[in-house]
Amino acid sequence: MALDHAEFDRLLTQAQSCAQRAADENDPLLYKDAFEFSLQAMRLLAEESGAWRQMVARATEEFEGDEASEPVASLPWRAVQP
Repeated sequence: MALDHAEFDRLLTQAQSCAQRAADENDPLLYKDAFEFSLQAMRLLAEESGAWRQMVARATEEFEGDEASEPVASLPWRAVQP
C-alpha cells in the first residue's frame, strides 16, 4: 500500500484551514474539526508505517531463510581469507 499523498495533503490543508479559522473566530468546534482532520492524516501515516513494517519483516525472514541455506564459506563476509 502506498501513501496517498494527495489525500494526506488534503487532510493537512483542511486541518490547517480549520485551525486558522478557529483562531480567527474563537470557535471551539473548528478546533475540533482541525483535530479530527489531523487524526485522519495520522491514520494514513500509521497504515503506511504498518505496511512498511510488514514488508521489512517479510524481507528479513526471507533473507534469514536464504542465508541459512547457503554454506558459510560461500558468504563473502564470513569467508576466511588466507
